[in-house]
Amino acid sequence: MTAVRIATSIAVVVLVAACGSPSSQERTAGAEIADMSALKRQYPDVVSGFDLQPHDTLVVSLDLQHYIEMDDDAVVALKRDALERWRAVWVRHHPGEHAGLHLRFIDFIGRKVADETTRV
Repeated sequence: MTAVRIATSIAVVVLVAACGSPSSQERTAGAEIADMSALKRQYPDVVSGFDLQPHDTLVVSLDLQHYIEMDDDAVVALKRDALERWRAVWVRHHPGEHAGLHLRFIDFIGRKVADETTRV
């Protein structure tokens, strides 16, 4: 019985340790989102968050009310800045790799507001 308890305890410790440490992919995704946070500071009332999706897609959540209030030049600048920043962040975290990067802007309920793409 004692051997079973010891084996169970060891199994629990191993499981907790395995679940506690993020994978390399999770660390990269976290670093990419952290690097994109400068865009949120640049457009604090408009950009509300980020999410990474498969196939090299970054989703930028927008406060639609503030986005609509922006003038056309500011909207173009936001899209350009976001795409350039996403490209630079991706290249920094995936050196030597090539991809088609996608940038999707959504509102608070997930509706697409705009899309941008670039090749690396």
